[in-house]
Amino acid sequence: MLREIVNVHQDNPRLRQRWFCDDYFDLFVWEKPVGRVVEFQLCYDKSASERVLKWDADAGFAHHRIDSGEPLPGVNMSPIMVADGVMPLPAVMNKFEASTVSLDPRVRDFVFQRLRDYGARADAPKLDKPDTGG
Repeated sequence: MLREIVNVHQDNPRLRQRWFCDDYFDLFVWEKPVGRVVEFQLCYDKSASERVLKWDADAGFAHHRIDSGEPLPGVNMSPIMVADGVMPLPAVMNKFEASTVSLDPRVRDFVFQRLRDYGARADAPKLDKPDTGG
């Protein structure tokens, strides 16, 4: 269940950054003072193969995996985002829906709609459709 982290460090005085997390997701949201979402990062599958779907009002969508750097403790670099392929959209949407029961409904509905928009893009990987036998 996603819970909001309070007292998030605010880097930009013109935007409010919010952070919601659970064992599977981190959701970072940037809002205008009037509450309009202008950017978010939905990080998922944190414990196995962390990936992130980014959405920005100006730039649109980007999908990345998190490269945590070298496995050696003495030379480990900061994690970075690198381009990644297919997002398992149906599974992420199902988990997101189940994890957001107590989330701010305005934020939940906004992110869920952007996930639908991501799946509807012409260049997005198409969702598997059942074989109709014909």
